[in-house]
Formats: sequence, C-alpha cells, structure tokens
Amino acid sequence: MSIPPLAVEGSLELSVRVEEGRFAALSVINRRPLSIASAFTGQEAQAAVSLCARLFSICRMAQGLASAQAMEKAGGFDLPASQGHARELLILAETVLEHAGRSLLVWPDFVDQPVQLLDLKHLRRALADFHLALYPDGDWMRPGGGRLAPDLPQLTRRLAEAAEVVSRAVFAGEAPHDLSSWQHWVEQGKTSGALLARSIQSRGWADFGASLVKPLPPIAEPALDERLRFDEGSFTATPTWDGAPQVTGPFARYAGHPLVASLGQGLMARLAARLVELSAALKHMQRLVHKISADAGRTFLNASGAGLGVVEAARGRLVHRVELEQGRVTRYQILAPTEWNFHPQGALAQGLLGHVAGDAPDLLVRHLVAALDPCVACKIEVA
Repeated sequence: MSIPPLAVEGSLELSVRVEEGRFAALSVINRRPLSIASAFTGQEAQAAVSLCARLFSICRMAQGLASAQAMEKAGGFDLPASQGHARELLILAETVLEHAGRSLLVWPDFVDQPVQLLDLKHLRRALADFHLALYPDGDWMRPGGGRLAPDLPQLTRRLAEAAEVVSRAVFAGEAPHDLSSWQHWVEQGKTSGALLARSIQSRGWADFGASLVKPLPPIAEPALDERLRFDEGSFTATPTWDGAPQVTGPFARYAGHPLVASLGQGLMARLAARLVELSAALKHMQRLVHKISADAGRTFLNASGAGLGVVEAARGRLVHRVELEQGRVTRYQILAPTEWNFHPQGALAQGLLGHVAGDAPDLLVRHLVAALDPCVACKIEVA
C-alpha cells in the first residue's frame, strides 16, 4: 500500500540578537501547523492513521505508529508481542536513517566537507522501505496490526548493509564507547562526525549550549492523558512538566551513558549522544529481528474511548492522543519533540542567552539548533 505524502510540517523562525558580545535576546516563531490534528476529526480510525502517515514526511514511521497505538489504546486493544517487536524495529530503522543522515548530509557542511550522497543512497536502499520486509502488504500502520510476514534473510541482509555503511562512513571502524576511545576518535578520525567533534573542541565550544533544562522524564500515561485531556492548545504548543521546560531526544535518552555523562551537557555531549544511540540502535535491531514471528493482525472494531500513543522517535518523545466515538475520531492531539526542544524558555533559549557569542555567532547558533534537531526547516537570523 503506497501512501503519497502531503508534507505539511511548516517551519521555525529564530531571531537572535547579540549585544556587547553576548547572546541577549531570542525570538522563536513556530510556524508548524499545530492545529493540523483537527483534520482527523470525523475520520474512521484507519483513515485517520493513514492520513497521519501522509501528513508527516519526517519521522513518518513514528507518526503513523503513534497514531495506530493511540487508536488501539482507545479501543482497549492489546497488541501481540510480535507486532510490538516489529513496530519497534521500524522506529529503530527510522532512527538509524535520521542519525546517520545527519552525519552524511548535515555535518559535512559544518567542516567544509562534501556531503556523502552515495553513502546516504546505500543506507536508504537498506532501510527506507525496511517495512516491506516485515509487512509485505505495506499495512504497517494498521490499528490492530498489519499482516506481519517477516522475511528473515532479507531483514538480515538489509541490517548488514546498513551496519556496513554506518561503520565505514560514520565511524570509520568501531563506534567510540568510552571517554578514551572517544578522545582517540576525535583526534584521529577522518569522518564528518570526528571532524565536527574536533572542530567543536578546538574552538572551545564543547560545553556551549549546556543549561539547567532537564531531560524529559518518564511520565505515567494517566498523568499525561489528564494533562492533554484538559488542554486547549497551550500545552501542545509550549509544553512544560513539573512547571518547567524539558528537553527530549538522543541526549535526554542517553544522558546517563558513561561517555555522554563524562562530556557534560553541551554540544560535545549532544553529538556523542546521537552517535551512541546510532550504534546502540543498530545493535538492538540485530537482536530484535530474531524475536519477530508471523502474525495476521487483528480486526480493529468500532470502539469508543480515549487513548495515548507514545513513541520515542529519532528527535524525541512523540505523543498522539485520540478520542473515539463508535470508531470515529472526535478529538485528536499531537505533542511533538520540537515543541519541547524549542520552547521559548527551553533548551535553546537557556543554552544561548547570556553566553559569549564569540567571533562566529551565526555558526554557533547553527550548531546548537542542529544539536537540538527540529523536525522542520529552520530559518536563523542573528543580528
């Protein structure tokens, strides 16, 4: 089943002012169409999930599966374990594509290197349609589970191809796993990631962007559901938890990793967290693929109720909430990572304001924005 994308993500506009050598002011204009969730109202459950997968071309797997999960929770539906493993595998494949894509396509620009389009092409060939090796009918986002028929030889081959590209083009060998191997990789490595880390270190920017904003903690679903149920739009637009902005994404998930923790909370730690997660995701995929068995899926009945779908997507925690009445959507909400990470008083603001701008403020802002990784195009103006 092919679903043509509609791609309505929108954009962010950031205006930064420098005064007396320090970042003095930040304006964040969010042009993401946050009300787009209203387009699901009146849709049947399957139609709403399919529409979701069309609307969001970035992190499409995460968006579609969060939507399907929300529908299932609203209907009191328990997903078979094998379906859960298959969905986790799809999210991990998307995460590997996103993280490695940064190394091959975005980071080279920071270090005056050519983008690695051929390597990205090979990686996409292995992972972009990875779902078809699990769900040959393309119904990976069907509430209740699609027809799961894993092709183990193909899955194994694709994973080996992806691991080869990442090992060669991103790490040029084994991924650094502790401070000693990280320092050696930074000093001797020739990949764009190593060159970027070396540039950050030589410029004295390793700790830039550190702030008191805490990683988004695990949140009990009843508490999150209650917060969203009574929200009229302010929470999904500028979310806070325990009265404060939070940060989500690779750094939040791996802040406790020994390597990441040893590098602090600035640009270097965030770069390391993305690479640690990239390596870990590939290894987890190689273990997970053997836990998946065939499953025909279940018929999703016309249900009434409310449910949350919570997915750890490449850029952070993604939450979908739906209210159903006889199988049709009466209310739909989406809480995305970008609203956490680019909260007006969040990680970007606290990482910038008051800090020394140096002799390349534009580049410094671009580094921090790239580290926080919005899921939309971002226009940056530094005055």
